[in-house]
Amino acid sequence: MICVNARFLAKRITGVERYASEISLALIKIDPEIFILSPHNVLKNPHSASFKVIELGFTKDYLWEQIELPLFLKQNNNPVLINLTNTAPIFYNNQITVIHDLAFIHYPEWYTKKAALFFKLLVSQSAKVSKRIITVSHFSKQEIIKYLNIPSEKIIVIPEAVPTNILRLREKKYLNNYGGYILSVSSIEPRKNLINLIEAFIKLNRPDIKLIVVGDVNKNVFNKVKLDFAKNKKNILFLGYVSDEVLVSLYKNARLFAYLSYYEGFGLPPLEALSCGCPTLVSNTSSLREVCGNGAYYCDPYDIEDITDKMEKILTDKLIIEPEDAKAITEKYNWHKSAKMILDVAAELS
Repeated sequence: MICVNARFLAKRITGVERYASEISLALIKIDPEIFILSPHNVLKNPHSASFKVIELGFTKDYLWEQIELPLFLKQNNNPVLINLTNTAPIFYNNQITVIHDLAFIHYPEWYTKKAALFFKLLVSQSAKVSKRIITVSHFSKQEIIKYLNIPSEKIIVIPEAVPTNILRLREKKYLNNYGGYILSVSSIEPRKNLINLIEAFIKLNRPDIKLIVVGDVNKNVFNKVKLDFAKNKKNILFLGYVSDEVLVSLYKNARLFAYLSYYEGFGLPPLEALSCGCPTLVSNTSSLREVCGNGAYYCDPYDIEDITDKMEKILTDKLIIEPEDAKAITEKYNWHKSAKMILDVAAELS
C-alpha cells in the first residue's frame, strides 16, 4: 500500500503545488491503486477532479498533516507515505519526503519571522524522520547534506519537468495583445529579485518594449517586496495570477523571458518558457545552470549593468540560441520517468 500526502490539493497552485499535482498524476497512471489522501475542500486545485481522493479528518493544512494524516496511516498498517511539498508528519517514519530547497535557512530575511522559524523546524524534522529524501537538483542535494546533516545515501535526485498542460497548450496559436515585451513569471517575493529586474528594464530604456510581470503575493509566508516605484509606469504591467492558457500565450509571444532569482532549488518557469520557444535569461546562481544547461542565457542577478546588457543583446540578436536547441533541453525531463523513480524508492520501503 502506497499513499500520497495530498494536502496540496486544498491550496491554490503555485510552484510546489504544480510539481505535486504533476507527479501525483504520473504516479496514478503507473499504479492506479495508490491512495491519494487529502483534507476536505480540495476544489482549489484544478487537478482535483483527476484523482480519486480519500478526504479524511476535520482539520486542514499543517494541522491535518501532523495529526489526522498520521493517525489514519497508523490505523491502516503504516503504509509508505509520499510527501511532495517539503514537509511531512514528524511522528511518522515510513515515508519519503520531497524537499525542493532550503531558502528559509539561507535567507530567513526573505520570510516572515514566523514562517522562517516554522519551516526550519518542520522541514528539518521531516528530513530526519523520513526514510528517504527526494530532491529536484544536485544543487539542492548538496544543500540538504550540508545544512540538514542528512547522509548522501539517503537522498535521491529526481528532477521536475514541463507541466503537461503547458505542453498541450503550446501547440495552439495565440494572438499577441501586448506588442513587444519582456516577461517575468514568479511569485512576488524577495528571492525572485524583481527589483533588480525592473531597475535593469528601466535602464534598458526601450520605449518599444514593455515589462510584463505575472505572479501574486503570499503575505503569510514572505516579506513584502517594495515595488511601488514601478506600479505607475505605463510600460510595466502587473497581471497577477493568470490561467495556464494566458500564461502560454505570454510565453509564446514574449521577446524575452527573464527569471533572475537569487536562489532556486529547480526553477520551473524557465523550463516552461524554453519549451514554448521563448528566449530565456536566468541567473547564473544555485540550480539554474544545472537545469537549463546551454538552452538559456545567463547573467549576474546582483549586477544591474549585466542584466541590462544581456537583455539588450538578446533583444537585438547579438546573442543567439536556436529555439530548437532550447526546447531540446526540456525533453530530457519527463514526469513519467520521475514518477517511476519515486515508485521504485517507495517499493524498497514497502
